[in-house]
Amino acid sequence: MTLLFVIGWLGGLTSTVMLAPQAVALLRTGDTKGMAWPLWVVFVGTTLGWWMHGLKLGQAFMMVANTVSFVTVIISLWYLRRDRKLPSWWWVVPGVVFAGILATLDRTVGSAGFGMTVVTPIAIAKIIQGVEILRDPKVTGVSLTSWLVQLANELIWLTWGLMAPDAGTIISACVTATCNAFVLVALLMRRAGAGAVLAPRPVSTDTLVP
Repeated sequence: MTLLFVIGWLGGLTSTVMLAPQAVALLRTGDTKGMAWPLWVVFVGTTLGWWMHGLKLGQAFMMVANTVSFVTVIISLWYLRRDRKLPSWWWVVPGVVFAGILATLDRTVGSAGFGMTVVTPIAIAKIIQGVEILRDPKVTGVSLTSWLVQLANELIWLTWGLMAPDAGTIISACVTATCNAFVLVALLMRRAGAGAVLAPRPVSTDTLVP
């Protein structure tokens, strides 16, 4: 058993549990306040894409972790679809298409191309999530534990990618960890009592011309 093997399975373990707190919170309360639905639509594609990347590399921990993560993503999307009135096809269709693109690039361009492609929409979606946290009047639906584990998970994968080495993992982990840190700072600010700093200002009726 090598150190690389241990770190890989540690990354797989944290990947398995990182989205679970959010799913558990939703099952318990049904509260989606502060959650940005684009992030979870993207998660469908990234979990499937990383599963296929793990298959290509012959790394069981990637496949196991992303199988469990996919289930938690679907749970979260079910509640978001209910509250945001999203079309049913948004559950999986965009994510499956994106996963197909990722798998094609991984096979034809290589790991670096896969890493740059997989991280772009997830980075955008996580920035949207951070902005949503800053602007939403309430963020009670966002799990702090889940985001803490996600940051730790990306740092573990960065370590694995540097040791393996695997360019796709390095690129994805660096960018995603930075975005996770942004979301965490925003969430901690709101939990500490900061107001919604990016919320649209209500229009005063006094300024309206009759």
